[in-house]
Amino acid sequence: MRLTFEPDDIDILQGIVEESSEHLRGIEEGILRLEADFDPETVDSVFRALHSVKGVAGLLDLTPIKDCAHCLESMLTDIRKGLYTPDSEITDLLLRGVDVLHLQLAEVVAQLQELHADPPQEPFALNIPDAGGKELAATVEEIRLRLTGQSQPEPNEEARPEQSPDFSYLLDQMLPDFIDETVEHLSSVEHYCVELEKHPQDPQILNSIMRSFHSIKGGAGVIASMRPDQGENDPVKLIRALTHAAETVLQSYLGQSQPLSESIVDLVLQAVDKVSALVKTLGEGGEPDPSTRDIIQRMEMAARCVSSRRDETEESVSTRPFLASNQLAAFINIASQALESIKGLLDTAREGYPVRTNRFRQYSRALKNLHSSARYLGFNELAEEAATQAQFVRTVTPERDVLTGPMLERLRAGFERLLQLLETKLAEVERIIEEVPLEYADKRLGEILVEENKLSPEARDKALGRQKKLGEILVESGLASPSEVAMALSKQAVAREKQRETAEETRPVGEIAGQSVRVSQEKLDRLMNMIGELLISKNNILHLARKVSMEYNLPALSREVKAAAMEVARISDELQDAIMSARMIPLRALFQRYPRTIRDISRKSGKQVDLVITGEDTELDKTVIEAINDPLVHMLRNAVDHGIEPPEERKALGKHPQGTISLRAYYQGGYVVIEISDDGRGLDPERIKQKAVEKGLVHPVQAQTMSPEDLYQFIFTPGFSTAQEVTELSGRGVGMDVVKNNIERLGGFIYVDSQPSAGTTFTLKIPLSMSIIQGLMVEALGQRFIIALDAIVETVKLPLAFIRSYKQKLVADIRGQIIPLIRLGQVLGIESPSDRNGIDQSEDGRVPIVVLDIDRVRVGLIVDRFQNQQEFVIKSLSEELAGLKVYSGATILGDGSVVLILNPVQLLQLHLTGS
Repeated sequence: MRLTFEPDDIDILQGIVEESSEHLRGIEEGILRLEADFDPETVDSVFRALHSVKGVAGLLDLTPIKDCAHCLESMLTDIRKGLYTPDSEITDLLLRGVDVLHLQLAEVVAQLQELHADPPQEPFALNIPDAGGKELAATVEEIRLRLTGQSQPEPNEEARPEQSPDFSYLLDQMLPDFIDETVEHLSSVEHYCVELEKHPQDPQILNSIMRSFHSIKGGAGVIASMRPDQGENDPVKLIRALTHAAETVLQSYLGQSQPLSESIVDLVLQAVDKVSALVKTLGEGGEPDPSTRDIIQRMEMAARCVSSRRDETEESVSTRPFLASNQLAAFINIASQALESIKGLLDTAREGYPVRTNRFRQYSRALKNLHSSARYLGFNELAEEAATQAQFVRTVTPERDVLTGPMLERLRAGFERLLQLLETKLAEVERIIEEVPLEYADKRLGEILVEENKLSPEARDKALGRQKKLGEILVESGLASPSEVAMALSKQAVAREKQRETAEETRPVGEIAGQSVRVSQEKLDRLMNMIGELLISKNNILHLARKVSMEYNLPALSREVKAAAMEVARISDELQDAIMSARMIPLRALFQRYPRTIRDISRKSGKQVDLVITGEDTELDKTVIEAINDPLVHMLRNAVDHGIEPPEERKALGKHPQGTISLRAYYQGGYVVIEISDDGRGLDPERIKQKAVEKGLVHPVQAQTMSPEDLYQFIFTPGFSTAQEVTELSGRGVGMDVVKNNIERLGGFIYVDSQPSAGTTFTLKIPLSMSIIQGLMVEALGQRFIIALDAIVETVKLPLAFIRSYKQKLVADIRGQIIPLIRLGQVLGIESPSDRNGIDQSEDGRVPIVVLDIDRVRVGLIVDRFQNQQEFVIKSLSEELAGLKVYSGATILGDGSVVLILNPVQLLQLHLTGS
């Protein structure tokens, strides 16, 4: 069976082969022990080992190996149930299955060593032979039915081994990671599909899409191997089938001069949507979309159409690559296993007992394998010795002859000779390859053979003219022996390994080791909560220090407590920075979704739009990123539908027919600023004014005096829209009010600037984190409140003479600028009517004012006094208080009291509307 893999799969395949080979050695020994002495524990041990072989083979869907292990596992399931015992017939069959697995793995090993010598950069194929696996499966099934007397397996008979507790435990751990990784890969596919439409001839983009689909398919295979069979509607099976179909249709375009058509890209994106829906079904439950299979069929049909156009001669070129360079390693593996098998038989042989047929066959098979592999490589002395011993063994008649002392001595002496000959040959090979010059790593096979006088340059050039691998040609034509070719290629492989090891030694340790580790969001949230509690404890210690100094008059003790508090503060600050950094992720994870969004919307609206993204490396708290996705999508949709003009209209205006939408992110203090701008028609202040008057949002006289910036604020009013007609995308007046509310709920701001016929820019100013803020605590009418420092321009204490009343509103002259004032107690409704008669002054006769910048409007907040500035942990409000938008949260002080955190935007809104 020919299977296709990605370059990154080589290491996984190597691990699968090594683990399976190790299991098989124990399986063979266990089967032989079972024949001599039946033991349920041994049966369980062999069963678990076979189950592991099947499981690891399923990781990359090595079907022949998986199927062979499964049929042997089925037979062991019957034995575990006591349906029959492992007699000589069963033992022979199990050992035959082990031989099949050995042959299959040896072939994989040989091909992998060839690939390690010349690592592929493109997807590659491996040939895994059946090696008699299908015939074995049929025989196993026939014997099982005969011995159990059943026409078919009992219900759930085969499923029981799959329900291993270990696999269930792994599934619980791996399923969330699989879902997260699949979502990431799908985002990458969407991004690359849009790029592919811009650069249809770029093979790197095509390979990137294929790698993403292949990774999803591989992950689905792992999850499927751990889950009970859920039938044809299993979301995991459908994900696997869908990604395989997508990978196949994309692979059919590799090496083609014809680029992917728009319809194929659309089909791939439809597959992305279906996989996304299946992932959601997998996580939340429910039934998969029935149309998924239609997409799979359409993709398979598309792949066949492309493949049919290929020159079929490309497919006929050597279905099996020549593996002479790997035969040396394969010989060592086969010889070692043969001698181990012989030694195991001799160690358990008992003088005076009959020669059993299965043991006789095993001994003969080991000698035969050793003889054929040694003869192929030209190790004649070892081959002759194996042939001599095989000839002696054939003189024995199983089940009739009895093992005698002289017979055992001769067999053991022969084993020692074989072992000595093998060790001598291996030592000679090891000495030769250890002396391999490092420059052989960069030489080809022909150059090595010519340099060692094993081949003439003319013969090499003649061989190169034929369309086969050089080693294969040299052996077939008799120009070089298999051992010479194998040795030359082994030298080449060893030189390359030495070169790789040298590079590894010079590489920094951090580059070799993993750079990152996946941590669940829940763990990060828990760490952040613990940091918050630590900050509260730090503030508590500082509070105690002040209390010791002021109430108990113990300044020395107060200084010690304060020093301890500062040390806790230093540690907590470092921990906070580390955890905050871990929670920060690049906006790229969010922004890379939007090219697909713009593409779909522009096609629906018949417009040409190019999305330009900058600042995608800007980092933001993960919870904030999740919260701003919907607002950004809505504004991008509006930019396409409302902002960008149709191509004909743009041409008439002298613009390029393709409109541009820019998505830009950058840091500004404790905020991340995200700008969404377009070069479209812009907002029409007159149209907005007319609509606002029609809806009764503003008096006509007042509307005439409003600036364009003030008029733009009406677009954030619920139900407000200037669209002439309602479309599928927009025009209902629903959305921008929700966008603004969502941004303000995060403690952020939204601004809008527009020029008619030039375009519109929306600016979002979003706090880096929603967990901890730097704030100023103020007091009003005996109650304390916190204001985020990012919203504060300055704090001042003004003489009462600087405060005036204008049209029943308080204003203040602060450094020559007239600023409206808000009484905090009045706007929050906590002052009594008698409190409104005057303005409280501090002890020095001045009025404390906090100057805020709210939506680019400066206002002064009158408070009773300023308290301390420090870090505060934001705690969410309970459901009963969540409706009070004027508060963005609460915090706990060092003395245990709870203080509310003010939302400046909503505070101003409350002051203006009085509700």
